[in-house]
Amino acid sequence: MLSYQHAYHAGNIADVHKHLALMLLLEGFAENSGAFSFYDSHAGRGIYDLSSPEAEKTGEHKMGVSAIDEPKDDQRAPARYLDLIETFRKEHGEHAYPGSPSIAHHFMRPGDKMFLTELHPTEHRILEENFIAFKSVDIRKQDGFEMLSRLKYPHHLRGVALVDPAYEVKTDYRSVPKSLMKALSGWPNGVFVVWYPILPDDRHKQMVRSLFSLGGNAVFESLLMAPDVADRRGMMGTGLMIFNAPQGFEEKLEQAMDEITTLMFGEGLGSHAIKKGPTVGSEALL
Repeated sequence: MLSYQHAYHAGNIADVHKHLALMLLLEGFAENSGAFSFYDSHAGRGIYDLSSPEAEKTGEHKMGVSAIDEPKDDQRAPARYLDLIETFRKEHGEHAYPGSPSIAHHFMRPGDKMFLTELHPTEHRILEENFIAFKSVDIRKQDGFEMLSRLKYPHHLRGVALVDPAYEVKTDYRSVPKSLMKALSGWPNGVFVVWYPILPDDRHKQMVRSLFSLGGNAVFESLLMAPDVADRRGMMGTGLMIFNAPQGFEEKLEQAMDEITTLMFGEGLGSHAIKKGPTVGSEALL
C-alpha cells in the first residue's frame, strides 16, 4: 500500500519530537571533525508547505510546530529548533517546514553524505526535485526496509539512520525490528532512531519489546504524549527508540523535550518520558 503522504501531517507533534531529537544528534556529529552519513528509510518529499491544502485539511501542525511559544532563552534546544525552521523559511517561504532530509542537510559539511529512500512515486519525484542538485545526496526509489537490511557497508563509520515508516499497514510493526536486526549487524556503531505513533489500541507495544530485546542497554525509549482529549481515535502520542546514542544524549533529549512540551502544550499539559527496557514478554516479534 502506497497511499500515505506526509504533507497531510507535516509539522505535527510527531515531527516536532523526531526532528528535535534529530537536530540534537546532528549538532553533535557536525561539531566533530570526522565525516558522517545520514540515512532516511522513508524520506517523503523533504520540504513541506504548511499552508498547502493537504496541511490545512488536517491542521495537525496547529497542535505541533505552529503551537510552540517563543522560548525565553535563545540558547536552549527549542530556540535552536525554531531558528533552524526560520532559516529554512528564508529560502523556501514563510509557511515552509523542513522534513527530516532538510533537517539533516542543514548540518552537512563537505565530505558528509546523505542517503534517502522513498518508494511512493509522487513523493519520490518531488524528493528528487528538491535535492537532485546536491551531489552529496543519494536518492533512490527503494523500499526503506530493504535499504536497512542491506546496510552492511555504510559510507562512513559514523552516522545516523532514521527509520520512520507510515505504519499504514500493520506489517510495518514486524518489518521494523527485523530490518533493524540486520542493520545493527551490518553497522553496529551506527546511531538508529526509530519513530512510531502511539495509538489507542497500543499496537506498537510488541514492536517496542522486540526493539528493547534487540538493543539491550544500548537503546532507550522517548515518549511524547499529547494532552488528554475527548476523541481518542487518533494518535495519542509519539515514540522514539534510539540505539547507540552518544554519551550524554539521553539527558540532553529529556531536558529539551520537557522544555518544548511546555512551550507547545502549556504548563502541566502533555508529557514526556524516557524509558529503558521493559521485561521482554513471549509475544515479542523476534
